[in-house]
Amino acid sequence: MTRSILDIEDSATATTAIDPEEFLRAALRWHFSEETGSPLWLALAKELDFDPLTDIRTFADLGRFPDIAAELRDRPVEDLIPRGLADEPPPSVFETGGTTGSPKRLLYTERWVKRALGWKTAELQEAGFPVGRPWLVAMPSGPHAFGHTTRLQAKALRSVLHTVDLDPRWVKKLIAAGQSPAPYLAHLIDQFGHIIRSQDIAAITTTPPIFSELLLHEELAERLRGSLKYLAFAGAHLDEDTYDLIAQTLPDTVIQNIYGSTMILTTAKPRAATEASATVYDGYSPFVSFAVVDPETREPVEFGERGQVRMTHVSSGMFIPNNFERDSAIRVPAPEGAVGDSLSSPAPLAAFDGEPVIEGVY
Repeated sequence: MTRSILDIEDSATATTAIDPEEFLRAALRWHFSEETGSPLWLALAKELDFDPLTDIRTFADLGRFPDIAAELRDRPVEDLIPRGLADEPPPSVFETGGTTGSPKRLLYTERWVKRALGWKTAELQEAGFPVGRPWLVAMPSGPHAFGHTTRLQAKALRSVLHTVDLDPRWVKKLIAAGQSPAPYLAHLIDQFGHIIRSQDIAAITTTPPIFSELLLHEELAERLRGSLKYLAFAGAHLDEDTYDLIAQTLPDTVIQNIYGSTMILTTAKPRAATEASATVYDGYSPFVSFAVVDPETREPVEFGERGQVRMTHVSSGMFIPNNFERDSAIRVPAPEGAVGDSLSSPAPLAAFDGEPVIEGVY
Protein backbone atom coordinates (compact mmCIF):
# COMPACT_ATOMS: atom_id res chain seq x y z
CA MET A 1 0.00 0.00 0.00
CA THR A 2 1.32 3.43 -0.93
CA ARG A 3 1.54 5.69 2.09
CA SER A 4 1.20 9.48 1.96
CA ILE A 5 3.87 11.76 3.36
CA LEU A 6 1.55 12.59 6.27
CA ASP A 7 1.22 8.90 7.16
CA ILE A 8 4.99 8.47 7.07
CA GLU A 9 5.62 11.58 9.17
CA ASP A 10 3.01 10.55 11.74
CA SER A 11 4.47 7.05 12.06
CA ALA A 12 8.03 8.25 12.58
CA THR A 13 9.46 8.38 16.10
CA ALA A 14 12.91 8.80 17.58
CA THR A 15 13.34 5.03 17.51
CA THR A 16 11.52 4.28 14.24
CA ALA A 17 13.59 4.75 11.11
CA ILE A 18 12.04 6.13 7.93
CA ASP A 19 12.83 4.51 4.61
CA PRO A 20 14.43 7.44 2.73
CA GLU A 21 13.36 6.27 -0.73
CA GLU A 22 9.74 5.72 0.30
CA PHE A 23 9.72 9.11 2.01
CA LEU A 24 11.17 10.85 -1.05
CA ARG A 25 8.61 9.28 -3.38
CA ALA A 26 5.80 10.34 -1.05
CA ALA A 27 7.21 13.88 -0.81
CA LEU A 28 7.41 14.27 -4.57
CA ARG A 29 3.83 13.03 -5.00
CA TRP A 30 2.73 15.49 -2.33
CA HIS A 31 4.51 18.60 -3.60
CA PHE A 32 3.87 18.03 -7.30
CA SER A 33 0.22 16.97 -7.24
CA GLU A 34 -2.44 19.57 -7.99
CA GLU A 35 -4.45 18.49 -4.95
CA THR A 36 -1.67 18.78 -2.36
CA GLY A 37 1.21 20.84 -3.78
CA SER A 38 1.91 24.53 -3.14
CA PRO A 39 1.19 27.18 -5.80
CA LEU A 40 4.93 27.95 -5.81
CA TRP A 41 6.07 24.43 -6.75
CA LEU A 42 3.17 23.74 -9.07
CA ALA A 43 4.13 26.87 -11.01
CA LEU A 44 7.88 26.14 -10.96
CA ALA A 45 7.27 22.56 -12.13
CA LYS A 46 6.12 23.89 -15.50
CA GLU A 47 9.56 25.47 -16.02
CA LEU A 48 11.60 22.34 -15.22
CA ASP A 49 13.27 20.32 -17.96
CA PHE A 50 12.46 17.07 -16.13
CA ASP A 51 9.47 15.42 -14.49
CA PRO A 52 9.87 15.33 -10.68
CA LEU A 53 7.53 12.35 -10.39
CA THR A 54 9.42 10.10 -12.81
CA ASP A 55 12.95 11.48 -13.17
CA ILE A 56 13.85 12.05 -9.51
CA ARG A 57 14.62 8.71 -7.86
CA THR A 58 17.25 9.48 -5.20
CA PHE A 59 18.17 12.32 -2.87
CA ALA A 60 21.23 12.92 -5.03
CA ASP A 61 18.86 13.65 -7.93
CA LEU A 62 17.45 16.62 -6.00
CA GLY A 63 20.49 18.55 -7.22
CA ARG A 64 18.65 18.89 -10.54
CA PHE A 65 16.16 21.30 -8.97
CA PRO A 66 16.81 25.06 -9.03
CA ASP A 67 17.80 26.90 -5.87
CA ILE A 68 14.54 28.64 -4.91
CA ALA A 69 16.02 30.96 -2.27
CA ALA A 70 15.26 34.07 -4.35
CA GLU A 71 11.62 33.00 -4.64
CA LEU A 72 11.32 33.05 -0.85
CA ARG A 73 12.25 36.73 -0.58
CA ASP A 74 9.21 38.25 -2.31
CA ARG A 75 6.62 35.55 -3.03
CA PRO A 76 3.30 35.92 -1.18
CA VAL A 77 3.35 33.49 1.73
CA GLU A 78 0.10 31.94 0.49
CA ASP A 79 2.03 30.60 -2.52
CA LEU A 80 4.26 28.56 -0.19
CA ILE A 81 1.50 26.66 1.65
CA PRO A 82 0.81 23.16 0.31
CA ARG A 83 -2.86 22.73 -0.60
CA GLY A 84 -2.90 19.43 1.27
CA LEU A 85 -2.48 21.34 4.56
CA ALA A 86 -5.47 23.63 3.97
CA ASP A 87 -7.43 22.09 6.86
CA GLU A 88 -4.54 22.18 9.33
CA PRO A 89 -3.64 25.15 11.58
CA PRO A 90 -1.96 27.95 9.62
CA PRO A 91 1.85 27.79 9.69
CA SER A 92 4.10 30.32 11.40
CA VAL A 93 6.20 32.53 9.15
CA PHE A 94 9.84 33.13 10.08
CA GLU A 95 12.61 34.95 8.25
CA THR A 96 16.32 34.45 7.72
CA GLY A 97 18.81 36.89 9.21
CA GLY A 98 19.37 38.85 6.02
CA THR A 99 23.12 38.22 5.99
CA THR A 100 23.26 37.93 2.20
CA GLY A 101 20.47 40.22 0.99
CA SER A 102 16.81 40.74 1.84
CA PRO A 103 15.40 38.09 4.21
CA LYS A 104 13.78 34.90 2.97
CA ARG A 105 10.49 33.65 4.44
CA LEU A 106 9.97 30.07 5.60
CA LEU A 107 6.87 28.26 6.83
CA TYR A 108 6.94 26.30 10.09
CA THR A 109 3.87 24.07 10.34
CA GLU A 110 2.68 22.81 13.71
CA ARG A 111 3.47 19.31 12.49
CA TRP A 112 7.09 20.25 11.73
CA VAL A 113 7.60 22.33 14.90
CA LYS A 114 6.49 19.37 17.03
CA ARG A 115 8.87 17.02 15.20
CA ALA A 116 11.84 19.40 15.34
CA LEU A 117 11.16 20.09 19.02
CA GLY A 118 11.45 16.40 19.86
CA TRP A 119 14.65 16.11 17.80
CA LYS A 120 16.29 19.14 19.41
CA THR A 121 15.17 18.42 22.99
CA ALA A 122 16.62 14.91 22.83
CA GLU A 123 19.88 16.33 21.49
CA LEU A 124 20.14 18.89 24.31
CA GLN A 125 19.54 16.26 26.98
CA GLU A 126 22.11 13.96 25.38
CA ALA A 127 24.65 16.80 25.36
CA GLY A 128 24.26 17.44 29.08
CA PHE A 129 21.80 20.33 29.25
CA PRO A 130 20.92 21.03 32.92
CA VAL A 131 17.23 20.14 32.76
CA GLY A 132 15.07 22.22 35.11
CA ARG A 133 17.70 24.92 35.66
CA PRO A 134 17.54 28.59 34.48
CA TRP A 135 18.51 29.20 30.84
CA LEU A 136 19.65 32.53 29.36
CA VAL A 137 19.33 32.99 25.60
CA ALA A 138 20.58 36.00 23.64
CA MET A 139 19.57 35.23 20.06
CA PRO A 140 17.29 36.80 17.44
CA SER A 141 13.56 36.69 18.16
CA GLY A 142 10.83 38.69 16.43
CA PRO A 143 10.67 37.45 12.82
CA HIS A 144 13.31 34.80 13.50
CA ALA A 145 12.52 31.18 14.39
CA PHE A 146 15.20 30.88 17.08
CA GLY A 147 13.27 32.83 19.70
CA HIS A 148 10.04 30.92 19.13
CA THR A 149 11.58 27.45 19.13
CA THR A 150 13.75 28.21 22.16
CA ARG A 151 10.69 29.01 24.25
CA LEU A 152 9.19 25.66 23.30
CA GLN A 153 12.44 23.88 24.16
CA ALA A 154 12.63 25.60 27.54
CA LYS A 155 9.14 24.34 28.42
CA ALA A 156 10.03 20.83 27.29
CA LEU A 157 13.20 20.97 29.42
CA ARG A 158 11.36 22.47 32.42
CA SER A 159 13.73 25.43 32.46
CA VAL A 160 12.89 29.03 33.34
CA LEU A 161 13.92 31.04 30.29
CA HIS A 162 15.60 34.46 30.47
CA THR A 163 16.12 36.32 27.20
CA VAL A 164 18.14 39.15 25.73
CA ASP A 165 16.87 40.33 22.36
CA LEU A 166 19.30 40.49 19.47
CA ASP A 167 18.72 42.34 16.19
CA PRO A 168 21.35 40.94 13.79
CA ARG A 169 20.19 43.09 10.88
CA TRP A 170 20.94 46.34 12.71
CA VAL A 171 24.49 45.24 13.53
CA LYS A 172 25.11 44.20 9.91
CA LYS A 173 23.92 47.61 8.71
CA LEU A 174 26.34 49.33 11.09
CA ILE A 175 29.29 47.28 9.86
CA ALA A 176 28.33 47.67 6.20
CA ALA A 177 28.25 51.46 6.73
CA GLY A 178 31.74 51.40 8.26
CA GLN A 179 30.52 52.00 11.81
CA SER A 180 31.58 50.11 14.91
CA PRO A 181 29.16 47.62 16.49
CA ALA A 182 30.76 48.29 19.90
CA PRO A 183 27.91 50.46 21.32
CA TYR A 184 25.34 47.83 20.42
CA LEU A 185 27.52 45.09 21.90
CA ALA A 186 27.85 47.11 25.13
CA HIS A 187 24.06 47.43 25.21
CA LEU A 188 23.73 43.64 25.02
CA ILE A 189 26.31 43.06 27.76
CA ASP A 190 24.47 45.47 30.05
CA GLN A 191 21.36 43.31 29.70
CA PHE A 192 23.38 40.14 30.27
CA GLY A 193 24.86 41.63 33.42
CA HIS A 194 21.51 42.47 34.97
CA ILE A 195 20.33 38.88 34.56
CA ILE A 196 23.56 37.13 35.56
CA ARG A 197 23.97 39.23 38.72
CA SER A 198 20.47 38.41 39.94
CA GLN A 199 19.87 34.86 38.66
CA ASP A 200 21.62 31.52 39.03
CA ILE A 201 22.12 30.85 35.30
CA ALA A 202 22.97 27.23 34.47
CA ALA A 203 22.74 27.39 30.66
CA ILE A 204 23.45 30.05 28.04
CA THR A 205 22.89 30.15 24.29
CA THR A 206 24.37 33.07 22.36
CA THR A 207 26.98 33.91 19.73
CA PRO A 208 30.78 33.64 20.11
CA PRO A 209 31.43 37.41 19.71
CA ILE A 210 28.89 38.29 22.39
CA PHE A 211 30.13 35.73 24.89
CA SER A 212 33.77 36.66 24.26
CA GLU A 213 32.91 40.26 25.16
CA LEU A 214 31.03 39.06 28.23
CA LEU A 215 34.08 37.23 29.57
CA LEU A 216 36.04 40.50 29.58
CA HIS A 217 33.87 41.51 32.56
CA GLU A 218 35.54 39.57 35.35
CA GLU A 219 32.65 39.93 37.80
CA LEU A 220 30.26 38.27 35.34
CA ALA A 221 32.80 35.63 34.32
CA GLU A 222 33.33 34.72 37.97
CA ARG A 223 29.60 34.26 38.61
CA LEU A 224 29.31 32.02 35.56
CA ARG A 225 32.27 29.90 36.67
CA GLY A 226 30.21 28.93 39.68
CA SER A 227 26.88 28.25 37.96
CA LEU A 228 27.18 27.61 34.21
CA LYS A 229 26.87 23.94 33.21
CA TYR A 230 25.98 24.23 29.52
CA LEU A 231 27.01 26.79 26.89
CA ALA A 232 25.84 26.73 23.27
CA PHE A 233 27.03 28.94 20.42
CA ALA A 234 25.16 29.70 17.22
CA GLY A 235 24.79 32.37 14.57
CA ALA A 236 28.47 33.18 14.02
CA HIS A 237 31.67 31.26 13.35
CA LEU A 238 33.47 29.81 16.38
CA ASP A 239 37.20 29.72 15.71
CA GLU A 240 39.58 27.38 17.51
CA ASP A 241 41.35 30.07 19.57
CA THR A 242 38.04 31.41 20.91
CA TYR A 243 36.86 27.90 21.74
CA ASP A 244 40.09 27.13 23.64
CA LEU A 245 39.96 30.39 25.57
CA ILE A 246 36.37 29.84 26.69
CA ALA A 247 37.00 26.18 27.55
CA GLN A 248 39.94 27.20 29.75
CA THR A 249 37.88 29.91 31.46
CA LEU A 250 34.93 27.55 32.09
CA PRO A 251 36.48 24.09 32.57
CA ASP A 252 33.34 22.60 34.16
CA THR A 253 30.98 23.75 31.40
CA VAL A 254 29.79 21.66 28.45
CA ILE A 255 30.41 23.73 25.30
CA GLN A 256 28.38 22.93 22.21
CA ASN A 257 28.62 24.66 18.84
CA ILE A 258 25.31 24.71 16.96
CA TYR A 259 25.17 24.66 13.17
CA GLY A 260 21.94 25.13 11.29
CA SER A 261 19.89 27.44 9.13
CA THR A 262 16.39 28.84 8.95
CA MET A 263 16.42 27.43 5.40
CA ILE A 264 16.33 23.86 6.77
CA LEU A 265 13.96 24.80 9.61
CA THR A 266 16.20 23.30 12.31
CA THR A 267 19.83 22.66 13.28
CA ALA A 268 22.25 19.85 12.58
CA LYS A 269 23.15 17.41 15.32
CA PRO A 270 26.74 17.80 16.56
CA ARG A 271 28.67 14.69 17.40
CA ALA A 272 30.54 14.85 20.70
CA ALA A 273 33.90 16.61 20.41
CA THR A 274 36.55 18.12 22.65
CA GLU A 275 37.48 20.98 20.33
CA ALA A 276 35.63 23.13 17.81
CA SER A 277 37.42 21.81 14.73
CA ALA A 278 36.72 18.20 15.70
CA THR A 279 32.94 18.60 15.72
CA VAL A 280 31.05 16.76 12.98
CA TYR A 281 27.46 17.77 12.16
CA ASP A 282 24.83 15.28 11.02
CA GLY A 283 21.57 16.14 9.30
CA TYR A 284 18.12 15.09 10.50
CA SER A 285 17.72 12.34 7.90
CA PRO A 286 15.65 12.12 5.76
CA PHE A 287 14.01 15.48 6.52
CA VAL A 288 17.24 17.47 6.47
CA SER A 289 20.35 16.52 4.54
CA PHE A 290 23.60 18.11 3.39
CA ALA A 291 25.93 17.86 0.44
CA VAL A 292 29.43 19.34 0.15
CA VAL A 293 30.11 20.37 -3.43
CA ASP A 294 32.54 22.21 -5.65
CA PRO A 295 31.07 25.73 -6.01
CA GLU A 296 31.94 25.81 -9.71
CA THR A 297 30.92 22.34 -10.91
CA ARG A 298 28.26 21.67 -8.25
CA GLU A 299 29.66 18.13 -8.02
CA PRO A 300 30.51 16.53 -4.64
CA VAL A 301 34.07 17.02 -3.45
CA GLU A 302 36.05 14.06 -2.12
CA PHE A 303 35.61 13.06 1.52
CA GLY A 304 38.04 15.08 3.62
CA GLU A 305 38.00 18.02 1.20
CA ARG A 306 36.36 21.42 1.70
CA GLY A 307 33.49 22.59 -0.48
CA GLN A 308 30.35 24.70 -0.39
CA VAL A 309 27.46 23.47 1.74
CA ARG A 310 24.22 22.58 -0.02
CA MET A 311 21.21 22.01 2.22
CA THR A 312 17.95 20.18 1.56
CA HIS A 313 14.72 20.22 3.57
CA VAL A 314 11.90 17.81 2.72
CA SER A 315 8.69 17.63 4.74
CA SER A 316 4.98 18.01 4.18
CA GLY A 317 5.22 21.71 5.01
CA MET A 318 8.14 22.76 2.79
CA PHE A 319 10.26 21.45 -0.05
CA ILE A 320 13.67 23.16 -0.38
CA PRO A 321 15.74 20.69 -2.37
CA ASN A 322 18.86 22.49 -3.44
CA ASN A 323 19.77 25.46 -1.27
CA PHE A 324 23.34 26.70 -1.47
CA GLU A 325 24.46 28.16 1.84
CA ARG A 326 26.89 30.96 2.71
CA ASP A 327 29.23 28.39 4.29
CA SER A 328 31.93 25.96 3.32
CA ALA A 329 32.71 22.74 5.20
CA ILE A 330 34.79 19.59 5.02
CA ARG A 331 32.87 16.60 3.63
CA VAL A 332 32.47 13.68 6.06
CA PRO A 333 30.57 10.39 5.57
CA ALA A 334 27.10 10.49 7.10
CA PRO A 335 26.04 7.88 9.67
CA GLU A 336 25.02 4.51 8.26
CA GLY A 337 21.55 4.67 6.72
CA ALA A 338 21.44 8.48 6.67
CA VAL A 339 20.97 10.59 3.55
CA GLY A 340 23.70 12.85 2.16
CA ASP A 341 26.92 14.04 3.82
CA SER A 342 27.96 15.15 7.27
CA LEU A 343 29.94 18.33 7.83
CA SER A 344 33.13 19.26 9.65
CA SER A 345 34.66 22.68 10.37
CA PRO A 346 31.96 24.87 8.77
CA ALA A 347 33.14 28.41 8.05
CA PRO A 348 31.55 31.41 6.31
CA LEU A 349 32.39 32.21 2.72
CA ALA A 350 33.91 35.63 2.08
CA ALA A 351 31.10 36.45 -0.35
CA PHE A 352 27.85 34.87 -1.44
CA ASP A 353 25.70 35.73 -4.46
CA GLY A 354 27.95 38.70 -5.10
CA GLU A 355 27.43 40.14 -1.62
CA PRO A 356 30.02 40.18 1.18
CA VAL A 357 29.13 37.92 4.12
CA ILE A 358 28.87 40.14 7.21
CA GLU A 359 28.59 38.31 10.52
CA GLY A 360 28.98 41.06 13.12
CA VAL A 361 27.65 39.56 16.36
CA TYR A 362 25.48 37.07 14.44
